[in-house]
Amino acid sequence: MEHHVADGMSGLHFINTWAKMARGGDLHIKPFMNRTLLRANRPPTPKQDHVEYHPPPALLPESSGSKVTQNESSENAYKNEDFRMATTGYDNTIDVAPAILHLSKQQIQKLKAKIADKQSGATYSTYEVVSAHVWMCVSQARRLRYEQETKLYIATDGRARLKPPLPDGYFGNAIFTATPIAKAGELIENGVSFGAGKIRGALERMDDEYLRSALDYLELQPDLEALDRGADTFKTPNLGITSWIRLQPIYEADFGWGRPIFMGPAAVPFEGLVYLLPSASKDGGLSVSLGLSSLHMPAFLSMFYKF
Repeated sequence: MEHHVADGMSGLHFINTWAKMARGGDLHIKPFMNRTLLRANRPPTPKQDHVEYHPPPALLPESSGSKVTQNESSENAYKNEDFRMATTGYDNTIDVAPAILHLSKQQIQKLKAKIADKQSGATYSTYEVVSAHVWMCVSQARRLRYEQETKLYIATDGRARLKPPLPDGYFGNAIFTATPIAKAGELIENGVSFGAGKIRGALERMDDEYLRSALDYLELQPDLEALDRGADTFKTPNLGITSWIRLQPIYEADFGWGRPIFMGPAAVPFEGLVYLLPSASKDGGLSVSLGLSSLHMPAFLSMFYKF
């Protein structure tokens, strides 16, 4: 299903309804096709500076005076050929190494408990904790310089954030983007709690006023294709994390020959794309599907479970 036409929740509604009707069931929630609910104001009057549509931070050039996040001097770091290749820019022909890693309910609870200790009892959602952990590990695996800005693109469902919320069965794309930005060195030095706080702050800004402002901002753009996101958006030093955790009911899509075994992306086409996938068994765990440069993936795998 083309993403401009429908988002994940619309696709879930379609597939599960199709499966139910294939077994002789009825249409429970009718699709709501009125797209004018996401129409811009007349005239468009954006009230926010929408950094999510600004160009992503560029990779910093070589600088012998820059601090490296691995507690390593710049001089020693740049003696390593792989490090130079990984941090001085590269084109889209670089190999993308895919991986799927599982986090159990117990491991997620351990991450949350670790953050709660540092925040004097503050708690974060599973998405905030796991995404912050991935963001930190990726930044470290990429060996980004301390002062390197890294932008995290978070696909954000606007259905319940809009006032009034979109009706059940809304068929379309209601995905907006939250984009926390942090220095790589701060992410690594301050740990998961710092990244989780950045993510929470960005998500809390995504209220009805902000989303309506985004619609107005887009209405004023002369060329929407210029805002398309692709390989250059998520590559080093940036990252995109999309949660499919709420799509867990896809495992109820029984067409008559049994429940699905696995739901996930067919491929991760770009370096720096991450998906959080729900468990088929509802056991409280999840999987992290991602693609990184083949130069960075070994380091990421070596540190992902160290918490």
